[in-house]
Amino acid sequence: MTTEGLVLASARNPSINEKVIAAMGSLLAEAAEKVKVEINLSDMVSVKILYKDGLLLCRQIPVNKTFFLLAVLANVPAGNELEKYNDDLLKWAVANSTRLLEDLAML
Repeated sequence: MTTEGLVLASARNPSINEKVIAAMGSLLAEAAEKVKVEINLSDMVSVKILYKDGLLLCRQIPVNKTFFLLAVLANVPAGNELEKYNDDLLKWAVANSTRLLEDLAML
């Protein structure tokens, strides 16, 4: 999704409304940008929110002057291996989407 909340692709659970996730992702990106400005930090890289029954992973993908936000809903990690798997998955997704997002950003 873009930081404006536009869903670009989804492999979602049919019981989850992707528009709601897009709106929440957009709000998280907006909040991260405000924190960046208020306390003089660099660009956001990622956000992890752990719930008792789920995990929300967000990874910002900067492409030129456009920022895309990858949002993933996952199960709670059972241990360090699963958390490492989630981190590796996000890195893989960024590496494999950047070229396509560059083309999209030029439209």
